[in-house]
Amino acid sequence: MELFDVIIIGGGPAGSTAATLLARKGHKILLIEKEKFPREHIGESLIPLSYHTLENLGVLEELKKISPRKPGVNFIDSDGKKQSLWCFKNVVKDKSYLSFHVKRSLFDEMLLTNSRKSGAEVLEETTVKNVLLDRPDGIVEVTATSHLGEQKFMSRFIVDASGQSTFLGSKLGVKKSFKDLDRVALWSHWSNSEFDIPLQQGVIKIVYLGGEKKGWVWVIPISSDNLSIGVVVNNSFVKEEKSKLITSGSSDWKKDLYLKEIEDSPAVNVLLKKAIMNHKVQVNGDYSYYCEKKFGNNFAMIGDAGAFLDPIFSSGIYVGMHSAELISEALHQKLISGKDEAINEAYGQINGAVKLLEKFIRLFYTPEIMNFAMMGHPEKLLSYKKTETIYSIFHYLLAGDFFKNHEKYSEFIDTMKDVKMINKFQHLIDHSKDEAFGATCGENYKEMYGEMTENIKFDHSAFS
Repeated sequence: MELFDVIIIGGGPAGSTAATLLARKGHKILLIEKEKFPREHIGESLIPLSYHTLENLGVLEELKKISPRKPGVNFIDSDGKKQSLWCFKNVVKDKSYLSFHVKRSLFDEMLLTNSRKSGAEVLEETTVKNVLLDRPDGIVEVTATSHLGEQKFMSRFIVDASGQSTFLGSKLGVKKSFKDLDRVALWSHWSNSEFDIPLQQGVIKIVYLGGEKKGWVWVIPISSDNLSIGVVVNNSFVKEEKSKLITSGSSDWKKDLYLKEIEDSPAVNVLLKKAIMNHKVQVNGDYSYYCEKKFGNNFAMIGDAGAFLDPIFSSGIYVGMHSAELISEALHQKLISGKDEAINEAYGQINGAVKLLEKFIRLFYTPEIMNFAMMGHPEKLLSYKKTETIYSIFHYLLAGDFFKNHEKYSEFIDTMKDVKMINKFQHLIDHSKDEAFGATCGENYKEMYGEMTENIKFDHSAFS
């Protein structure tokens, strides 16, 4: 039986990144993916630090043909009357400040194809059924099934990039839930929508929902005529509303709940006066978890297979891809020397980034302490000496600076959660002078959308 250096479970962004980088270093790589690409997937917005990873993979020019650019984030309060605009170029001073929004079917297929081009063997429509990790010689045995029937593969190491199915995490019993982050996302895509100034410039919108839902709405322009709109709310709220809707005779409670939340949000509803929903409402839940043990002598978990918190801040793809970069380099060292020091160091950064993100996300979900939509106009406030450092740090976090500086930023968030500090900080902001209505990131519409040559369409059969 052929012996691979590394077998990778999952062909999403993390798995394909690892496959590409390891194959380029001369290792014999097998990537096993259960689905046939292209396939639709949730999570469509990237953050600036993704740029360097995409550049490293050599896919930037191809990506520009299928994706618009993303210069910043627009936070809006639940009543639509307060908002702030955060432009990445305020702190990112090179070309990477312009990130991307992506249609995941196209993006993921591009990355998987890149893995093949780089020398990795890729098997699609092949499902891993079992992994044996405890052979005396340390060799990993993988059993998978496809149209060819049952197959067995062997490798020196296995990387789990299976996403939220967390194959090894479930098998080893190390998957745990993040307390109080039990939320559900409902989403669809819309065409013929209204684009305000931020959307014309490619800016993502994050709209607070308010109340006990502790939720929000994302609005992502994935092309010049298509918005991805998702509603994120507490799981308990979803269960309660589902029961009410079914009792009242709803034939599609997902759609009815989704549309109600959109209609009740002034900042979102105004965009959809003539819009057309492109496909059935999709639901994704039970997604906040972590694996207590992410690696061992012959295995490692990367991306969503190791942990996932929340889609707020669009951190998931970058964390997965950069984790794949770190582990690929560390695994390369291990395969050469047999030593684990590099892997230990890599997971020090990865676990630190996850802990920092958890604090940042929990800060967002306590708007009574800090509401990002009511923090004035960051671009103007960056010129105010008293607030420059605070706003710069939040900008860096929104841009994706989670890994190398996670300890410093974690201490900063701990400080900002102090009520006295928040009150002092809020006192420095004069909202009446710094409203973001009409504010821009100074980008050109044609430059944000003009390089796209792909016509974005959705196949209704791809959505169950």
